[in-house]
Amino acid sequence: MASDKTQPFVSIIVPVYKVENYLRICLNSILAQSYSNWEAILVDDGSPDACPQIIDKYAEQDERFRTIHRKNGGLSAARNSGLQIVKGEYITFLDGDDFWHKDFLKSMVEAATENDADIVQCDFVRGADNVFPDLKDTTFDLIKIYDRRSIFTSFVAKVIVWGKIYRKYILEGITFPEGRVNEDDFTNWRFYYKADKIAVTKKKLYYYTVNPNSIMGTLKKKPDLRFIDAYNERISFFEHKDESDLVATSRIQLLKSLSLLAGFPDKEIHRKVCTELHTQYKALRHSSFKTPSRLMAIFSFVNACPWIGGKAIAKLYSHGVR
Repeated sequence: MASDKTQPFVSIIVPVYKVENYLRICLNSILAQSYSNWEAILVDDGSPDACPQIIDKYAEQDERFRTIHRKNGGLSAARNSGLQIVKGEYITFLDGDDFWHKDFLKSMVEAATENDADIVQCDFVRGADNVFPDLKDTTFDLIKIYDRRSIFTSFVAKVIVWGKIYRKYILEGITFPEGRVNEDDFTNWRFYYKADKIAVTKKKLYYYTVNPNSIMGTLKKKPDLRFIDAYNERISFFEHKDESDLVATSRIQLLKSLSLLAGFPDKEIHRKVCTELHTQYKALRHSSFKTPSRLMAIFSFVNACPWIGGKAIAKLYSHGVR
């Protein structure tokens, strides 16, 4: 398909590592887009399987595909390599084991240009299919607009960088932390806070493949608690900016994430999780930011650590929180 030069140019960054069973589905979903003015930067992060040959073949067949072959450095390093050569006015990320609805780019670019948005966020489907499901529900076409604060206080912000499109300037000066897992936790909140306007649609346009061999699949077997560092870094940043409501919402999200791990059977993980739960609970209890989500986060803490729960409930109500 010939590119329509009247459309904004979009750069797609696809990190590629050990996804040969999914990669063709991913790349074919790019080729099938109803929007044609794009480049796809395929970053082979030293993949030991057939991925390097697959991406080279796609690049030979369509010049819009550009390839980078690099020594393995992890997801962040792969994304950063792609960011160094992007040409697009807008940038988006697609993991090599995921794929898109055929109107992903068209819908996202339209939402960005029609609403003058710096970031557009869509919803996603989770599963193990290889064809995007036929979603006929049109009740989710409404786009809601948020600013850099309300995106957090409304709890609409998603930590993941995929399923979004960004104006190029939003990503400038911010790199993904190399050598760390939970790279989205360290990064995406910074993108939100840099944006003046964020458009959010409930359209399901991104397909997240449940891949047991992915980083996230591996972490589910034994969680890496370094995401706590990412949240505490975010909390410290907002404290420095005197953004008390954003400090509170960050604590709430951390409490929710921690409460999901409190029942993990590993005793050391359980101890660390509950210690951090208690620390964040105490800090949040004195916050003036009072919403139903705050209460839900605190009760999640109570349920996760019942031996502290009785005292927590009493203190909660003694401070007039209902």
